[in-house]
Amino acid sequence: MKRKALKRGLNPTINQKNYRNELFNSFNQNNFNSNSFQPKDQIKVNNQKAPFNQDEKDEIFIEENEDNRIQPMDNQVKFYFYEDEESFQDFTIKSQKYFSSDMILHDPLTGLWNRVLFEEEIKRLDTERQLPISLIMGDVNGLKLVNDIYGHDCGDELLVDVATILRDSCRKEDIIARWGGDEFIILLPKTSGVTAQAIIQRISELCQKRKTDTIPITISLGIGTKSHPGDQIKEVLKQAEDEMYHKKTVESQLIRDQLFASLKFKYWEVKKLFQKEGNTQNLLYHHQLGEILQLDQQALNNLLLLAALHDIGKITIHRHLLLKKEPLTITEKLTLRKIPEISYRVLQYFPFTNQIADAALSYCEWWNGSGYPRGLSHEDIPLISRISSVVNTYDLMIQPRPYKSSLAPQEALIELQNQSGKQFDPEVVKNFLKMMEEKAG
Repeated sequence: MKRKALKRGLNPTINQKNYRNELFNSFNQNNFNSNSFQPKDQIKVNNQKAPFNQDEKDEIFIEENEDNRIQPMDNQVKFYFYEDEESFQDFTIKSQKYFSSDMILHDPLTGLWNRVLFEEEIKRLDTERQLPISLIMGDVNGLKLVNDIYGHDCGDELLVDVATILRDSCRKEDIIARWGGDEFIILLPKTSGVTAQAIIQRISELCQKRKTDTIPITISLGIGTKSHPGDQIKEVLKQAEDEMYHKKTVESQLIRDQLFASLKFKYWEVKKLFQKEGNTQNLLYHHQLGEILQLDQQALNNLLLLAALHDIGKITIHRHLLLKKEPLTITEKLTLRKIPEISYRVLQYFPFTNQIADAALSYCEWWNGSGYPRGLSHEDIPLISRISSVVNTYDLMIQPRPYKSSLAPQEALIELQNQSGKQFDPEVVKNFLKMMEEKAG
């Protein structure tokens, strides 16, 4: 059942402060769907049903505890919430609540205006005396990647950084809003397309200067400009949106290259904690064992790529934990066990690494099925994962680590033999031992 819509057609000649006050009053006088706003203190209703009776359509008010009642305050907005459509057909339940205007019209994460206010501002400023009017729409690149590998808290920090950049790039009279999850929009009254382009350039420069702990900040931006009174503002908005998506498509490969280069640099910094130089001998062992096991060229290339990137998920682990000498707690062990899953999400994101994503996820699986994260066994584990786990385990045993001393090469080979058929594929171990004997002999 539809609710009354927000009142439109507010007086465009009133000043901005009074305009927003009138907008608050407009909110106050209309019923809103409960899906639009979900405050923590929204009153819940029991799932009891009352028979619908045409003579009993009076509104039922929920009694509130006197101690918990929210008192009206200055500059606050009153709302009515309905439980759901099904119960609304039976009877109307109404609860009076008050919210500050900041809660209603601002995005709670970034502090920017939200879409509700922005759409009203477009209607207010869409006048001939404000021409030319420009709109800039932007889409933050890589937010899903940050959410997937670093967590949503870091994704939120990225959005807050973007909001700061947009504020620093615009004038006080410009209206900046969060349009959607990773989309922002800027309304620029009395601004030509040329000036809007200069603002975009300023945004790009500030993005390059901004330092983050996750990925470099990049935003795909599009412009639309209304220059004549007859132009429709909706078409201008669509023009900005279309240009934004066009740039995002054209620049997608460059953006992904930049993101991957940033993550690879962070990964190299992690690897330098354990070795001062690149371990070319390890890659050589991978290549030689792959040839012995008769991998084709594509599988051989994937094996070498896996050898280099299988634990790239370590970039999200605190260095103190990676270098810890004391015994690990259960929580710390569980944190380290997430590395294959994080590596999988990183590698899956990029077209040039997604072919090894499943192999990275399977890297810690054991031949006997007691590994993690999926408990795979035998041939269900990708062959390149089985090969790389043998070679890298050998390399791990003979290289010194902050938390353990190294083994002699012969001792490491004996340990591999002991784990054959348990942790490792017996056929892979057999061929690796034979290869190492030939090198020693």
